Amino acid sequence: MKTIGILRLRDICLLLVLLSLALSCGSDDNGMDCPDPTNANCNPTLSSVAPVTGPKHTQVTITGENFGTDATKVSVSFNGTPGEVLGVTDREVTVKVPVGANTGPITMEVDGFDLTGPKFVYELTYTVETFAGTPGEEGFLDGSGTVAQFNRPYDLVMDSKGNLFVADFGNNAIRKITPSGQVTTFAGDSGGRQGEGNGQFYRPHGLAIDSDDNIYVADSRNHRIVKIVPDGDCSTIAGGGASGNVSGDGEFARFNYPTATLVEEEEGNRALYVSDQNNHAIRKVSLNDGRHTVSTYAGPESIEEGDTNGSLSGARFSGPWGMAKSGEGTILLADYGNHRIRVIDQDAGTVGTFAGGEHGHVGDVPRSQARFWGPTDISMAGDGNIYIADGLNHCIRQIDPDGHVTTIAGNPRFGGHKDGSGDVAEFNFPAGLLYGGEGEIYITDSKNHAIRKITID
Repeated sequence: MKTIGILRLRDICLLLVLLSLALSCGSDDNGMDCPDPTNANCNPTLSSVAPVTGPKHTQVTITGENFGTDATKVSVSFNGTPGEVLGVTDREVTVKVPVGANTGPITMEVDGFDLTGPKFVYELTYTVETFAGTPGEEGFLDGSGTVAQFNRPYDLVMDSKGNLFVADFGNNAIRKITPSGQVTTFAGDSGGRQGEGNGQFYRPHGLAIDSDDNIYVADSRNHRIVKIVPDGDCSTIAGGGASGNVSGDGEFARFNYPTATLVEEEEGNRALYVSDQNNHAIRKVSLNDGRHTVSTYAGPESIEEGDTNGSLSGARFSGPWGMAKSGEGTILLADYGNHRIRVIDQDAGTVGTFAGGEHGHVGDVPRSQARFWGPTDISMAGDGNIYIADGLNHCIRQIDPDGHVTTIAGNPRFGGHKDGSGDVAEFNFPAGLLYGGEGEIYITDSKNHAIRKITID
């Protein structure tokens, strides 16, 4: 009887050991049902993801097996950017899409195991705010952000330190806005009075800036081009006096209401291109020497309006406005009166139509079918996207690298002022715009007397 009792005790102990081993194999510190790395059936698996498209902060659900329950051992990335894990069960993980993820694969790590899911298509959002100026109130006041006042701002550029400079058309001044939003008067009469002396302007319209932070002003009613060096000193480099259409050395040249400027700094060809609006031509000012020789680069030598494509001299424009370089050897031009974006091939010496035709507004279409109404300015982003101030449509348009035209902000039916997401925001004749990098676009919202900012994320 004693021997039988000992055997039963051993059996009970063995049973307890086996039960303990079974329990220890049933879960680990991650909460998995089957953590044995040598057993393929125990490894985490990913079976589905939903949704697979959306903007920032979209909540995505990932289903599978053996995820465990410890959220600290689970990570999910969208195109390499980590998302915020919201919850974990053994068969489901919820995660929030991070800002700026961009389109790319969903990858997952579960307690050292790497998993790859489908591609997530990231939808960009466009948020509009008023950066500076008092919306709807014209005035001439320095100050911070929306305390400051402008009077029909028309164009803007950014220097190497991130400062914005604004052509304050109605105040006959060039204003400066620091990255923090502090507005001061950089050049021009402090009382907003017009003039033609050094440091004075009469309806400054367009701006360009070179790599040394020199600013070139299309001083429209003075029919001249003014250079402002970084310390604020001003000098006329071409034109002035009466309007006209005369080529030659800068001091003898004549313009007729210049509206926009574009700097080119290629080796051996430092030049300034000028949209000479009432001459319906693109003029060129040499920056290679101090003579600042002016010539007609594209369009007629005498006033002749039209929409003809062809050679530089044979092409015709209607009130040309803003310009932008689009890669090496290409200039894009907002042809205001023709409601088109024109393209100048500098190597071939030709002018064509890049987008647009009859005036109007059409939604998401190829650029050959797009419609604009008085486009005023163009800015290029490093990713190949083109942004356009569609002035009389009161909205901001985008042409993506595939040639699709969309409206990213503004209401094409009427002008107004409203901040918010792009689909509800309103502008009132956006005249100039600048892609400032890092997903930011700055706009001179002319008839709202304000500087607006679009954040892309």
